Amino acid sequence: MSAYSAPFSVFEESGGFLNDLRTRRPISFFGGLIAILVLPAYLVLMAFDERTVLGINPWIKPAKFAISIWIFNWTMGWILDRLSSEYSKFRDKAELYFVVAMVVELSLITLQAARGVSSHFNQSTPFDGIVYGIMGLFIFPVIPVAILIDRKFAKPITGLDDRIVLSIRMSLWIFVFASLAGSYMTAINAHSVGVPDGGEGIPLLNWSRQGGDVRIAHFLGIHSLQILPIFAGFAARKNLSRTSVLVVSLILASLTVALFVNALLGRPLY
Repeated sequence: MSAYSAPFSVFEESGGFLNDLRTRRPISFFGGLIAILVLPAYLVLMAFDERTVLGINPWIKPAKFAISIWIFNWTMGWILDRLSSEYSKFRDKAELYFVVAMVVELSLITLQAARGVSSHFNQSTPFDGIVYGIMGLFIFPVIPVAILIDRKFAKPITGLDDRIVLSIRMSLWIFVFASLAGSYMTAINAHSVGVPDGGEGIPLLNWSRQGGDVRIAHFLGIHSLQILPIFAGFAARKNLSRTSVLVVSLILASLTVALFVNALLGRPLY
């Protein structure tokens, strides 16, 4: 299978997504694999730890981040591998940065869960403030790095379907917006608007049911990195037009912005 095969063809023949990722982008592959392999430990701890942080079990957060980081590392590995070989040094550095940043993020979230305190927006003690500051130091650069990746895709890439290119570029910009929404949460030192963090939330994700919650737009925007390339792969196989990818991208972007505005107005999702 070509290196530019349709995205996320995990269950195809031996040359599919997983094999390509492992052989071509091993740092991303093993970075994601480690994240998902620690998930069972969080689930076991969740079953035996009766403490709560902001109303939920402390191990729910690292469990959710382990899943998200697993998907993110594999996705960014796939995206970076679509770049032309002339950008090999750039993509190697970007890949290493993403994996290291995610390892630091998950490690510090795990540390704070073990301590029984919140990891994000927690500056209640000097140590907690340092932990949160380190997380921000490693995570914030994803914004300029994502923009740089988009600029590399501005140049035509031989053998890569233009629907895939469009989906990657649009998803990167939606991702940048979602990351800025994350920066907004840092600025207000909370994820809820109109109510304190930690109130009644929807099951598992714990998005607020009492007020606005910026995490919803943040979540959808970040996962545009998977949604749009998967749709573009479908469009390529079904011979749908490039316009169809653009339309879906604009709908997803509009929905992400609408969810962010809805949160700012202090309104719950439902």
